[in-house]
Amino acid sequence: MSAPVPQVLTNSRLACFRACPRKHYLRYQLGLRPAEEGLALRVGSAFHRALEARDKGEDVEAALAERLQDPFDLALVAAMFDGHARRWADHPLAAVATELAFDLPLKNPETGAATPIWRIGGVIDAIVRLPDGRLALKEIKTTSRDFCPGAEYWLRLHLDPQLSLYVLAARELGYEVETVLYDVTRRPAQKPLNATPVEERKYLQKDSKQKDGTVRPAGSLYAGQRETDETPEEFAARVATAIAAEPERHFARIEIARLDQDLEECAADIWRLQRVVRDCQLEAERAVARGQRPTIAWARSPDACTGQGVTCEFLSVCTTGRSVETDTPEGLRRLSDVHPELSRDGDVA
Repeated sequence: MSAPVPQVLTNSRLACFRACPRKHYLRYQLGLRPAEEGLALRVGSAFHRALEARDKGEDVEAALAERLQDPFDLALVAAMFDGHARRWADHPLAAVATELAFDLPLKNPETGAATPIWRIGGVIDAIVRLPDGRLALKEIKTTSRDFCPGAEYWLRLHLDPQLSLYVLAARELGYEVETVLYDVTRRPAQKPLNATPVEERKYLQKDSKQKDGTVRPAGSLYAGQRETDETPEEFAARVATAIAAEPERHFARIEIARLDQDLEECAADIWRLQRVVRDCQLEAERAVARGQRPTIAWARSPDACTGQGVTCEFLSVCTTGRSVETDTPEGLRRLSDVHPELSRDGDVA
């Protein structure tokens, strides 16, 4: 009897299971994903690619053009990238490795024995050398959330298992990282402006003096109304202006320590969690053998259906109770590779 092919656990997969086992089943057992990527994912992925291209000496504009089709998405990410470059121009970091993929045995933290069921995988954004000579794991994030000093955003990072997992992986790969450098960029809130519908347009009856001293002549549209759609170039300029006006609101870097105790607890948490995931898989197999649907083995977590203004992409699947083992609902697609983020090569300097 041949040995089982190990499955891959990633931080995203573990986080998905912690949030909602049923969502994990739909995403990682069935491979279901939204048919179209949301703005946050499009922007975050492209921004990462731009930084990677810069660190590798590649053409950043070409790298972005490969990732983004919408000219307004392209304008947004280009403005974020330019702002990031200006913000940290006086704080250069020496890149040691970029987009470093890992695929490692998952070991019992008590015995050191590897399980044949799972491997642990992921992609480290970068390993950098700090000005004082220390090696740091650099984690790059984009977000729409507030991350001013003392904000809740930073508090959870001290418990973020991804950072501990990636430190463990980096050391396993031979990089003696001593700290984590968290590099976060705010996704600007500006949206492209459209022309005001003709039936809603209002025009000034007389000249109007503005706060900046300029005068809007009679016959002009009211402030905030437009005769034409904003172009991508105009949008990029407006976003760049907003970023330049408040760089501290859009960019931050902070060191986050990872103690040996943090790493030990992370390894123990992953080991315990993989057993729960495996129990669900085996229970699903037993359910099918009894003539039941496999979903019965994967508990639903209603608290994860909505949060922070985001609705789970599978909410309609769960509320209708429809079978998705073979049918792919409208608005979703089915992946043969449930870890597409791992299908890229790292680069070591």
